[in-house]
Parts: sequence; C-alpha cells; structure tokens
Amino acid sequence: MNEQFEERESRKARMRRLRGQRARKIHQSLSIVFCLTLVVFIAANLLKKDSSFSDSENRMLAQRPEFSFSSIADGSFMKDFESYVSDQFFMRDSWISLKLLEDKLLGKKESNGVYLGKQGYLMEIPDAPDEENLARNLRAIQDFYSRHTDLRISMALIPNSFHILKDKLPANAPVRNQAEDIARITGTLGQSVNFLDVSPALENHADENIYYKTDHHWTTLGAYYAFLSMADGLGISNPIQNYTVYTVANDFSGTLASKSGYHKSLDTVQIYAPQDVEPEYIVTYSDDQTKYSSLYRSECLNDKDKYTVFFGGNHATVDIETPNEDKRVLLVFKDSYANCFIPFLTPYFREIVMIDPRYYYESIDQVIQRKNVTDVLYLYNINTFLGDSSLADTLAADELAQDAQTENGTTTDTGTEGAAGTDSTTDANNTTGADSTTGTDNTTGTD
Repeated sequence: MNEQFEERESRKARMRRLRGQRARKIHQSLSIVFCLTLVVFIAANLLKKDSSFSDSENRMLAQRPEFSFSSIADGSFMKDFESYVSDQFFMRDSWISLKLLEDKLLGKKESNGVYLGKQGYLMEIPDAPDEENLARNLRAIQDFYSRHTDLRISMALIPNSFHILKDKLPANAPVRNQAEDIARITGTLGQSVNFLDVSPALENHADENIYYKTDHHWTTLGAYYAFLSMADGLGISNPIQNYTVYTVANDFSGTLASKSGYHKSLDTVQIYAPQDVEPEYIVTYSDDQTKYSSLYRSECLNDKDKYTVFFGGNHATVDIETPNEDKRVLLVFKDSYANCFIPFLTPYFREIVMIDPRYYYESIDQVIQRKNVTDVLYLYNINTFLGDSSLADTLAADELAQDAQTENGTTTDTGTEGAAGTDSTTDANNTTGADSTTGTDNTTGTD
C-alpha cells in the first residue's frame, strides 16, 4: 500500500516538474519574442524617416523637439517628445485602424468626437454653445441692422447632418435639438434679419446624398436644394433649376474620416454648372490679390481635402465680379458651408463679396460704402455659428473695429481694394466655372 502511494506521489512530482519546465520554456519563448519584437520596433522607429504630414488625418505631424536645458527644466521637452513619438510611431495608421476595429467590435458608437453612424455615415458630435460669444454675436447683428436699415439682410443657418439624418445616427446617440437652437436665435434677432429656414427643404430630401459621409460639410446637392428654398427670400425670381452636374472627384475622404480614423467610405464631389448661362467671373482673393477666372480651384483636387475645390478653401475675403447688369451687390458673412453654395448665386448679382470673420480685420462699414452693397447674407452651419468668436468684432462699427484690432495687436490689410477687375490675370487652369470641365474628372488640372 505504501509503495503504491509513494509511486503515485512520485508520478505527481514528475508531472509538476514537467509542467514547470514547460511553463518556463513558454515564458522564456514569450520573453524572447517580446524582446525581439521590441528590438524590431525600436530599430524600425530609429530607421523610419519622419513624416511631416498625415494624409489620413489631414494634419501636420509633430517633429523631433530641439533639446535644451531650459526645455528640460520647464518640462516642455518631454511633453513635445511624447507628442513626437506618438505622431511618428512605426505603422501608426495601422495601429489606429486596429484600435477603431476593436472599438467597433466592442460596440462603441463614437471615435474621437465622431459618431460612427449607419450606412458608413460619420457625424460630428456637436459642442455646447459658447453662450458668451453667441450673445455678443446676436447683439452685433442687431446693432449692424440698426446702422444699415437700407440693406436687405437675410440669414440662413444650415442644420448639420446629425439633425437632418437622424435615422443614420447610432441607436440612442445623444445630440442637440438644432430646431430649438434656431428658434432661440431667430426669436432673439427678430426683425434684424429675414430668416430663411432651409430645414424643411433638406428634410424633404434626407434620403438623398445631401451630406458627405466622411466630411462635416453638406454636398453640392444639399446646397442646391437650399438655394431653391432660399431664392424667393433673397429676391431671386425664376431661379435656374437646370444644371449640368460634373463629378470632379469620387475618392474624397473628409475631415470626419481623418478625425475618427474610419476610412471605409469614400465620397463624390460634384460641381453644378447652370445650363444656357455663359459664366464670366473675376475672382479676387484678398490673401495675395491674385485673380482667377473661375469659381473653382482644380489644383486642389490633388490635395486630400477635395472640398477646397470650391474657392480653394477659406479666405478672409473673396470678391466675385460678374457681367450682370443688375446693380445688386451681395455681402456674405460665412463659414465653409457657403463655399459650395455661393456659385448658385452668381447669376443674380453684379458682385458678391465673401467674408470669413475668422480671418477678417478690415472695417466692414467701409467695405459696404466702397462696394455699394445692397444685400447681406449670414450663411453658417449651426454648429459653427453657436461656437463662433469672430463675427461680433467683424460687424463692429468703425471705431469699435479699430479698438478691437488695437487690443489684438493686429493690423491686417485684407481689403477688397483692387478687386475691381483691373488686373487681367486669370487662373492658370482657366476653368471658367464648370463649363471648362469635361467627363468624369472635369476640371482642368489633376485634383
């Protein structure tokens, strides 16, 4: 009996030794694999050439910080070095995509402030309104109206995709009620503006591609439906409804794809050219006073952000002159939503002056007087308008604008002087509207 017991105990001891040996071998193997992987990644990061720009995220990447004793002492070196390592890490985009896949498998509904909607839609999660600046902007709009009661002043606030395309949101995703935001703003402004409500028109076409899937902007189709609904309020009778539609890009991956890391969808960018209308423009950009004969910048289709085909993105001032015999001159206070909308207005005004308050510092009253402005339009997407901190300063009367510039230490000459078409320089692409575009990639030039 004792011999059997001892034999069983001996077998158990041998089994424990064998399991221990196997465990040690596995741990040793895993340690070797880990060390080799670590060495490979360290070597790859050391050998990898630093990138300056991330196409997938559409932003500049952190570069290796300069070493100094002062930066070590104040802690800025380690902070900057951490950002540098994070931005330049080997196969960074692949790790981001892997993390996003993990989040989706775990049922997460958002990534980095972006809702992962249905049917491949990405939707920005709205920020809370900047109540202080919102109140300042509304007071400034009222004050502007009191100084310019002779002008036709209109406003259109464009709902964002999460408001119009509610059925594309993740289940139970919390969002702001933008209808309430609009009602609050219009109730405050009263007769200061002629408010043009585009929400019904967009809601009626919510099953169409009126917003990009990968970008926070509306599409040209969405802008077209909004234009038709706004035409009467803007004093436009018999608006053009027949357009030739040119597809200028079908591989657009926008800001929300960059922000979220989700790159499964691609969007199409289109230009609408009015039929039976010969477009003639002189488009002047305040940045460097360059002049173009087109509303579109075809070279921007070579860039990642293909939405910048419309006027090359945002500028302090863009001045559009047309041969229209009508004396109406339109001044537009805008964000980037206006860029694909403004081309619909060009047949009806002699001149359109687009001002982006985020980059603008000139006296607005002087512009109105110099340009003989007859109409004013505020055109923003609601989310941007609720967070805007620039409009009030732009709308300020001359003396207030000068005070604001002095306080900011800014002296900027972004005026529209010289925009009267005396310079015959034209776009090297010479894309006169969308008429010069042909086929599926219709703008001259590559992008």
